[in-house]
Amino acid sequence: MILRTIRILLGGTAMLWGAGHAVAQQPQPDPGKKACVQEARRLCPAEMKSLSRKKVEACMIAKIDQTSPGCHAAMLRIKAQREASAKR
Repeated sequence: MILRTIRILLGGTAMLWGAGHAVAQQPQPDPGKKACVQEARRLCPAEMKSLSRKKVEACMIAKIDQTSPGCHAAMLRIKAQREASAKR
């Protein structure tokens, strides 16, 4: 009886760890996308229609002064990431 209880507890722990591990590996939402999607539709409609993330980001960075504070911060992060990868 005790062994069965231990097996059940260990099995439940393994299942919970596996579920947590699967959640941890899912891609995290892009804060830039969430912060800027409405503004990108307004400021960069042609680029949005092209479905090219790079074109939309370039357009939004070019028009960064017209964005809200949250979107502005996200675009600055994206700009910094682009500059860092260009240096490599």
